[in-house]
Amino acid sequence: MEQLNYNIASTVAPRGVFGLSIGVVNSGNLEILLLQNADNLSAKFIIDTSVAGYSEIWHAVLSDFAAKFAIGGLEFILHDSGATPAIVALRLRQAYETYLIASANKHITNSHYVELTPRERIMALVDESSFKEILPPAAQVTSPHLGQLDLLTSFDDGVVIGDAKFDGKEIAIIAQQANFIGGAVGEINGAKIAGMCLRALERKVSGVILLLDSGGVRLQEANAGEIAISEIIRSIFALRLNNIPVVAVVAGKNGAFGGIGITAACADNLFISEQGRSGVSGPEVIETVMGVDEYDSKDRALVWRTCGGKHRALLGLSEYCVPEIDKLHHQIKDALDHPVTLTLDGLRADNLRLAQLVTKYANYHDALDIWHDLGVSNPEQVSNLSDAKFQQLQQSLAE
Repeated sequence: MEQLNYNIASTVAPRGVFGLSIGVVNSGNLEILLLQNADNLSAKFIIDTSVAGYSEIWHAVLSDFAAKFAIGGLEFILHDSGATPAIVALRLRQAYETYLIASANKHITNSHYVELTPRERIMALVDESSFKEILPPAAQVTSPHLGQLDLLTSFDDGVVIGDAKFDGKEIAIIAQQANFIGGAVGEINGAKIAGMCLRALERKVSGVILLLDSGGVRLQEANAGEIAISEIIRSIFALRLNNIPVVAVVAGKNGAFGGIGITAACADNLFISEQGRSGVSGPEVIETVMGVDEYDSKDRALVWRTCGGKHRALLGLSEYCVPEIDKLHHQIKDALDHPVTLTLDGLRADNLRLAQLVTKYANYHDALDIWHDLGVSNPEQVSNLSDAKFQQLQQSLAE
């Protein structure tokens, strides 16, 4: 990697909010953190880039930005993963506009959960202006391992945590960033999640909400990540034993796999949307180990039939949710208002039910056969059913 440093003259910037970040460290993209610079007549830029040898182009793009906008007194820290000049200019302007309008507190109007960033998901679900982030991007608490491997870090290490109010009740809320290393858990990332759960236990909040979107543990931090997963699971059960409900939502593009798939199953309530998926092993892992003839990870219909939200809901392994903010809010509220009591007898009953499912369907090779056995008259149509039609199907099977 290469680090570039620039101080470029510009007029004094209007007053705004420091410490906000935009973008994501991902291929062809970049993340920007905006801080205060001591010199009001110049803007400071610190760039960590995975593509070396473009210092003149960087200087040209930044100089053009400083000439067009009043950014004196601002410091921009950029983590670049090969973004083009056009993307750099776009992200710089987004960061500047975020600084000016203090978007961390603005009302979210987009109702589609999948399209929102982790912070936007949190702010769309909780009471307006109630979210108080802990260890925000400005704290720059990042992975100590990725840099040693010459890999870029993220300012929040891929997870957002904080206190908030949900319908007037104090809660803790956690949201994963799917686009940073697939939402995977490392040492700092996992410590933030486990620490937030323990903080919630100490504060005796009304509930903990986990917005999960992860492929599991980071391969680059495997041992630390696995330890973190065990600490997260232990903290979840500590919450439940103290009658603090834990609600997990899997409605993002990555789903919940590996250790996070296990974590999701430990919550009082697990909501998975049609777009969501969950399991211990991801499709690519199964294909690698068992072969493409056994499981073709590129067969999207097969993947969703195997680990998607509809299949898991029909088996009674999770609750089906609609990824629209108002409907999701209602389901989470109902779950927090009616927590599941954690008992040894309850765990035994759950384990017995899971064992019965494994025994009954061990020789089935497709979810279509399982759905037919469950009483679905036209299993081939399940994947094409709208949310409303699928919920009607669930109701008819329950009756």
